[in-house]
Amino acid sequence: MAWDWLRPKPGRIFLIGHNKCGTRSFHKLLRKNGYSSIHYDKGRLARRIQANFTFSKPLLDGVDGYCGYTDMELCGEFYAYRLFPLLDLQYPGSCFIYNTRDVSRWVDSRMNHRKGKYARAYLDRMRRAYDDHSLTLEDLRQHWEEAWQLHDLDLRRYFAGRSNFFAFNISVPSEQAALCRFLRRRGYRIRGKVLPHAGARSSQASS
Repeated sequence: MAWDWLRPKPGRIFLIGHNKCGTRSFHKLLRKNGYSSIHYDKGRLARRIQANFTFSKPLLDGVDGYCGYTDMELCGEFYAYRLFPLLDLQYPGSCFIYNTRDVSRWVDSRMNHRKGKYARAYLDRMRRAYDDHSLTLEDLRQHWEEAWQLHDLDLRRYFAGRSNFFAFNISVPSEQAALCRFLRRRGYRIRGKVLPHAGARSSQASS
């Protein structure tokens, strides 16, 4: 449209759910619709944010040229999406998207990720961090379930009543459609109503 230049540009989008919950599919949705997005980047994204946090710099210093930010983690070390209050403070006008799925299936997906290498690496780092080599994969499973519940509670408390927050279940088509409508209302030009498939399983977006 001729007057599009008058519209304010939409802000950044932070995907603040866990990995194995459609993170790559959401990244692909943004890219497909012409928005720049960074996904994991072999851990470099989370590592840069971690360094910025440690040395009191703006969290996105050095990686601030994107619209979308997804899969901001270092396995068993650092989870940048847990810094959502600081991201909200430092980058006003941003949207925060909480991607969810059935918790038990999410844990299973993490356990099977990279043929179990992800879980073993996480458990090894957890054992070293707590100086407790008796921790087992079953302990890890319980830890992940508890971490999910805590993150869910923290997000819903912090963003209660906020218009820049949207939670959706990646496995429910109607909620994927609602996500696309939400983004359009926020000024993003998103075509369609489903997440593009990306990942190991064709039945749902699980990456």
